[in-house]
Amino acid sequence: MKETINKLKWIYKKSKPGIVTLTVATIIGSILSAISVYNAMISKSLIDSAINKNLDSVIKWLVIMGSIMLSSILLSTLRSFLSTYSSNKILNELQKEYFSHLAYSEWMELSKFHSAGLMTRITSDTSTINNFICGTIPSIITSIIMLGISFFTLLKIEPNLAIFTIVILPIIGLINKLCSRRLKKFYKDIQDKNIEYTSFVQESLQNLMIVKTFCNEKKTINNLDRIQNQKLKLSLKQSLFTSLTGMLFSIGSSAAYFVVFCWGALSLVKGAITFGTMTALLQLFNKIEYPLSSLMGCYSPIISSLAATERLMEIESLALEKGTNNMNVLISNKPVIKLDNVSFGYKEDVNILKNISCTINPGETIAIVGPSGQGKTTLIRLLLSLIHPENGDIYLKNNNFKELLSKDHRNLISYIPQGNTLFSGTITENLLYGNKDATYEDILKACELSCSLDFINKLDEGFDTKIGEKGLGLSEGQAQRIAIARAFLRTKPILILDEATSALDEKTEVSVLESIKNLEHKPTCIIITHRPKALSICDRILRLDNGYLIEEDRNDIPKLEISLA
Repeated sequence: MKETINKLKWIYKKSKPGIVTLTVATIIGSILSAISVYNAMISKSLIDSAINKNLDSVIKWLVIMGSIMLSSILLSTLRSFLSTYSSNKILNELQKEYFSHLAYSEWMELSKFHSAGLMTRITSDTSTINNFICGTIPSIITSIIMLGISFFTLLKIEPNLAIFTIVILPIIGLINKLCSRRLKKFYKDIQDKNIEYTSFVQESLQNLMIVKTFCNEKKTINNLDRIQNQKLKLSLKQSLFTSLTGMLFSIGSSAAYFVVFCWGALSLVKGAITFGTMTALLQLFNKIEYPLSSLMGCYSPIISSLAATERLMEIESLALEKGTNNMNVLISNKPVIKLDNVSFGYKEDVNILKNISCTINPGETIAIVGPSGQGKTTLIRLLLSLIHPENGDIYLKNNNFKELLSKDHRNLISYIPQGNTLFSGTITENLLYGNKDATYEDILKACELSCSLDFINKLDEGFDTKIGEKGLGLSEGQAQRIAIARAFLRTKPILILDEATSALDEKTEVSVLESIKNLEHKPTCIIITHRPKALSICDRILRLDNGYLIEEDRNDIPKLEISLA
């Protein structure tokens, strides 16, 4: 119970961005509920006046009824507008909050989840919470108000009948209690299966070339069909379960309505009530039965929202990156990079990097070489503060200043990752990703240095050419050159290249490497490479071997070039 209360408090906190308009919309809904009950009494008076042939009274009640109908229409329109605003406002803030939390979370924390799973939480689970806040809660409030007004009105007219109808409440409570655990399990199982489905589709589309070249189209479609059938079975089980519980309620509700109708008909025959009173009794019973049914229907969204809350709380529990966002002189000065006995491993007691120590001076160009799997990319992740040393320290120093490396220092780094890392959009949008203030002249110069200007100018729309996801529409080499130009535009004191020329031909690679060597702002360059040509522009060569960092003699470059080749 305490856990449920804490979750409801959490949900209330998330509703604050739209709480004012949502409250107004709920008040309007409550007024409309009260009006609908009052309409039953108006109908009673109108019918009795008509039977008694009292024209003045009939006209009075018709005017009142018409006025109430018009008011209800206007209030319903306003309520709809306010509800739409509240729903969109709360959903946008929820999705923004969790997207922001993921953006600022530790990189290693995110690796615990599949990207499709994170996407489901940001989209589906936030929508579940939003629907509960903006739909279920107002529905519960208005239903309770309608139920209360209808009950006391019916109690005033016919006490015995009112007491009979209210007996239904414990039955609903018992049904809900029996359903709660099963409904929660259904929600979690369906969400997990949706994640599996989304993950499968996402990965299959991203690797469609592999699917085709391995002739696995039929196998992939069969796997999709298998997952879809599992989703269908889960949905059918949930539907059958909720339908059966709903059927039990409908049977009880219909039986109760039949009893009320029989009682009214017999009382009318005996002359104990008027025809208008019988009409009012039937309407009032419906005004009690409807909110009871609505409350019954609210139970499934409540359970789903509590399950969604658990899943979103898991995102909130992800550790955020540590940093001060307080950059001092290191922003405007080129720092020395110092690694002091740094060790790191992705698994406990299995270190990939072992007691690494080195100093990289401002303006130096350093090559990091070594066989695959020796920790070169891991070292880059440490320098980017995506991961953190288990032992030892990495810090930057300049004159009398010295700072431990943190996420704040990414503002000193321009990074060219391996592989295709372009976004869908125009070439210009991709180039400006690292420096939105770059001028057209800056763009031209960066593209010339990266050997991408010629092929861009040959495109029909030039820099306005739209490219697809992962650079679709460009060759690997073209996409890599645009990524290099993007990094050149971000003129930072440290430039890191992770296999940044792997997709370039030899002639283009030499030109790009010469450009890197001769950049005007003379950044400190750290180059991970398997390409022999890259060694020629490097001041020092560091080799990773079995987790240890060894500095190579430049006189051994020909031998290294042979080993890399």
